Amino acid sequence: MSDSSNSVPEIAPAPRSPRRWLNTIVAVGTTLTLVVTGTIFFVSSTRSTPAQADSMEDPSGSSSSLENPLTEVAADVNTGPSLSDVKNVVFILADDLDWNLFNQLPRLVALRDQGMTFTNHTVTDSLCCPSRVSILRGQYIHNHKVISNISETGGGWPTFRQRGEEKDCLPVWLSNAGVTTALYGKYLNDYPEKPGQATYVPPGWDEWAVPISRGDSYTGYNYVLNENGKLKSFGKKPQDFLNDVITNKAANFIRTAQEPFFLELATYSPHRPAPVARRNLNKQGGTIAPRTPLYNTYGIDEPAWMSGNRLLNAKQLANVDKQWRKRAKSAESVADSVQALMAMLKATGKDQNTLVVVTTDNGYHMAERRMFKGKRTPYASDTVVPMVVIGPGVPAGSTVNEMTSTIDLAPTFSEVLGTSAPNWVDGRSIMGFLPTSETPIDWRDAALSESLGISTPDDPDYQKNAPPQFFALRTPTWLYVEYVDGSRTLYNRENDPFEMVNLVKSADPLLLASLSAQLQQLSTCSGDTCRVADSLQLPQSAAIN
Repeated sequence: MSDSSNSVPEIAPAPRSPRRWLNTIVAVGTTLTLVVTGTIFFVSSTRSTPAQADSMEDPSGSSSSLENPLTEVAADVNTGPSLSDVKNVVFILADDLDWNLFNQLPRLVALRDQGMTFTNHTVTDSLCCPSRVSILRGQYIHNHKVISNISETGGGWPTFRQRGEEKDCLPVWLSNAGVTTALYGKYLNDYPEKPGQATYVPPGWDEWAVPISRGDSYTGYNYVLNENGKLKSFGKKPQDFLNDVITNKAANFIRTAQEPFFLELATYSPHRPAPVARRNLNKQGGTIAPRTPLYNTYGIDEPAWMSGNRLLNAKQLANVDKQWRKRAKSAESVADSVQALMAMLKATGKDQNTLVVVTTDNGYHMAERRMFKGKRTPYASDTVVPMVVIGPGVPAGSTVNEMTSTIDLAPTFSEVLGTSAPNWVDGRSIMGFLPTSETPIDWRDAALSESLGISTPDDPDYQKNAPPQFFALRTPTWLYVEYVDGSRTLYNRENDPFEMVNLVKSADPLLLASLSAQLQQLSTCSGDTCRVADSLQLPQSAAIN
């Protein structure tokens, strides 16, 4: 993969090969060394980046170096244990972190050298709550039916709870299997719905520290945490910065938790208004929005909802760069969290039996296709997101180009932690990739994204230029989209990786019919039928010159 900061990774189909399970796996692991000096450094096997020595302050007042998760680390290559030794999972979930932004942070880019990168990891919906429910349930949007961020429009935590899905999801499955579970940070939008629910802790979670103050939580200060059913207020002091508080809690959980454990650290960064830790204010100073071929430009034969958009003017583009820099500074907190938890895993020796997964709920666009900012589109900027898996037995620096999805996380975590997801789950475990990065037999050929909800000004992700509802089929070669207004688009991802040229008018009718039929099957599938519909083969004659 390229380290370019101005484009998403090159996405190309990987050759098919049978699953190969090795009796003995020699893994390239990562050795982390704590450095406690006046100046702290992150050093990988290929690069080193000086970092500011400012560190997070634990509100408890503890000064132990092991409880200070911002103690930075040095990475070295060493042989280590195999996947069979893994019994814990650390899941770090960012908010609105797209590939372009990921690639502008050296510490995040460096993760690709430490683990396995999934370049075609596709979200079920580029919207916070529906995507996060897909993670918890392993289902497409049309099955879990949490279609938006707030209850008034058919989504949010209230809908999740009212449908009974909260009682039958990943943390419950893991808890029933004897796994210790913890969630620190963002849960689901609209939690809690009413003041009387402020101390409520959902089933399945042994440790819980989640903000209840909604809007204030996104700013990073002046929020209230529900800490295992007790409310605690935080102000605007540096040590109150939300990402630091939840990262400290996550690091302490790693240090003390009974194994096996599942830890989810769900940051609010870099979601707008993109809170920035004071130690990161001087970072990313020269960062600008990437000038890719999509930057403030027109595509060919654009869908109706987009074709009327005008070019952004100079003032708007300057504001894009200003906001992009703030998002980059905010995303430094994601890197802080990853380093902190990796350091704690190393300090406790639990790096030898823990799988670390770093990803996000959805992507984001700024100035692309003349759209000022936002998400919710079927394009790669919004729906194909970073995911890196690091741990014992996972080949360092490896890449998977096959189609994976947010619905795969729940069955994967279940398998890693010694249990199984229910048969009604739509996704597949990605464990078969991890020993060698080779493709498991009968892996899917397509992933589905859906946008079924309508946002209102009360929604934290409201945007005026959002597309109409749609169903999108993404394969290694094609992006095919059907909108509810009757528009259709087709992009050849191999020849047109930025998805700019709509080929629907010139496409082979057999190809269009085949893609539409597969999209129809995927958008109505459930459980086992999804694992058939995502693997249909296109006719040999369906081609475009």
